[in-house]
Amino acid sequence: MTPKVASSCLAGLLLVGCSAGEGKHDSVTVYVSADEQIAREVFSAFTIKTGIEVEWVGDTESSKNTSLVQRLIREKDRPIADVFWSSEILGTIRLANQGILSSCDSKITRMWPMQYRDTEFRWFGFSPRARVIAYNPNVVSEEELPKTWWEYGDAAIADPRFGTTSTHVAVMAEFPAQSKLLFETMELKPLLGGNAATVQAVIDGSVLYAMTDTDDVHAAIERGYSISMFMPRHHNRKGGGTLMIPNTVGIIKGCNQPELAREFLNYLLSDEVATLLAQSTSHNIPIQPNVAKNFPQLVIEDPLDVNFQEVSLRYEHQLSDVMDELSQ
Repeated sequence: MTPKVASSCLAGLLLVGCSAGEGKHDSVTVYVSADEQIAREVFSAFTIKTGIEVEWVGDTESSKNTSLVQRLIREKDRPIADVFWSSEILGTIRLANQGILSSCDSKITRMWPMQYRDTEFRWFGFSPRARVIAYNPNVVSEEELPKTWWEYGDAAIADPRFGTTSTHVAVMAEFPAQSKLLFETMELKPLLGGNAATVQAVIDGSVLYAMTDTDDVHAAIERGYSISMFMPRHHNRKGGGTLMIPNTVGIIKGCNQPELAREFLNYLLSDEVATLLAQSTSHNIPIQPNVAKNFPQLVIEDPLDVNFQEVSLRYEHQLSDVMDELSQ
């Protein structure tokens, strides 16, 4: 482990793992909020392919991504990370808006879909997860499920200040009348933490529904639990369906290894990684058409149209309003 990364491991943020990079000159430092198991698979494949070691810092389930965003802001003038790989998008946009991410113009990024990048090529979205309702099919049938998100006031919800729940809450707030009524009927529950906790509440029978991500439902199914997912709509027009929240990646401005960072970023946007993530226990949704055709079971027929850049501009104010409504 290099002295730089060793010092970061002692800085107070939980170090999930650092790869064995001792004696290696070619190494890239990645801050990552994706699940450890998934991240390790990608890092290993990247090192095998390129010979470049990955030294990485992760975070905990309940606050992952948020703490890393705050850390990157603190380290702005003396960056430790070369790359930020986030499991959601609003925090990454915040970093771009604060001048912490640098532009990455390459063959693959120039071809990247507009809805999954910013105009200055500072961040890129890939391999989303979808927001869903988790339920026990032995307790309630799919036919009985409410068809829109606004009818799930009795659902468990993870802490709205963190992760993909925070992103979804911010997107819901773009529908002010519906979201106000929804959050006024919901309650902050003691179980709040990550999305996995809300799924576990359904499994335990303490709640009927849970707002969560597809990967948490897939993980519970893999463990043999009776659990299914449903995709409510946000509105009934075209483009009113399922919210897809992408992973995002950006290069840290002023980083120590800009060329290696660029190579890692391009690798995350490759068909190889899209396939790996689709095949993983997370079952991320590939956005590349030539990869998506190999995973028809993961295709989202009518994803929600959303401008994440606009959502991010109103995020802080809207989150405050939501927390007030949930606490009443």
